[in-house]
Amino acid sequence: MNNDFPNFKNEIDKIDVPEKKLDLAIERAIKRGKRKKWGLSKKITYLSSAAVIVFSLLIGSAFVSPVMAKVMSNVPLISQILQSMEQTEDREEKLNNFYSEAHETLTNNYQDVVDVSMSWYFSSEPPEIIVRMIDNTSKQEFGDEIEQAIRDFAQSYNIDEVKIKVEVQDKQIAEISKEEQERMELTDQLFNITRKVLQDKGYRYSSLGIDGRNPIINIEIVGTQQHYNNVKDDIEKQVHDAIKSQKGLEYEVEVTRLTEAEIRTQNWQPIFASVMEETHKKFNEVTGFAFSFHPKPLQIILKTSLSDGEQDEKVAEEIAKYANQVVEIKRDELSVDKIPYKIIIRDKEQESLYEILY
Repeated sequence: MNNDFPNFKNEIDKIDVPEKKLDLAIERAIKRGKRKKWGLSKKITYLSSAAVIVFSLLIGSAFVSPVMAKVMSNVPLISQILQSMEQTEDREEKLNNFYSEAHETLTNNYQDVVDVSMSWYFSSEPPEIIVRMIDNTSKQEFGDEIEQAIRDFAQSYNIDEVKIKVEVQDKQIAEISKEEQERMELTDQLFNITRKVLQDKGYRYSSLGIDGRNPIINIEIVGTQQHYNNVKDDIEKQVHDAIKSQKGLEYEVEVTRLTEAEIRTQNWQPIFASVMEETHKKFNEVTGFAFSFHPKPLQIILKTSLSDGEQDEKVAEEIAKYANQVVEIKRDELSVDKIPYKIIIRDKEQESLYEILY
């Protein structure tokens, strides 16, 4: 027996991972391995400890296919990615809750606050809060107090750092006419009526557009072409009649559907988000992300600060391998159909530094 096994087990024991997700990831990976090679005659029973799973399978490695061995060699990496993904989800939830509380408190308690917005590119980095106030006098009087309140909110959600800007709102933007205010209120009412009709009838929609200036409501639904053909006229009539009966208004209702390409992009969006977040957390060199389904195969592009050199090419290869594991884990989690894809690592000059097809 290889004497490295006990040390390997000790290293696995040190990894704190979400065990249910790890078990699921291992099970799916093994099933893929079985389909590619001959199967095992025995059913494997999974124990709660990831270390026990790995150690037991390695001891019996004489009966495991080369594909299986390769799968199991990735278990430590898979466990680290799963743990990182859970941390990312927790971070994003805290950011959203922090923003909701800050927005509600500041707009309710400071009448001179016109708007509060928050943005970030990578959730692992400090978010930026922008507070717009009605004039420079209110900014000078309450600016410092508002900044301290935002820092206190951030600390309560264990957000260590936040960028804060207090600005004076453009008067033309800040001054909303009574007519515009009434139009906005009507749009909200039409939105609620339309949404209720769709929910009551069980129709899934991907987007809902209402322009208060024009009597048109655009509804984009989810489903096959046949489903669209079956429900289009009914949805248009139901929404039209509901608005007419409640508001006495004649609105044209247009129902469209997502194309297959749009559905595919929508399904892959959470995968793209994970690839962007997790590769940046693991590699500081990752600075941006892009994707393209045309031309085929799908291109997953990671922008970096790397240069065109042998050492940086090795880093680019590691980034690509890590991104591939993130794609596979997230794709399995969401049950998204597997399609060929190419991972492209670009250097700081936006030139291709490394490419690999999966």
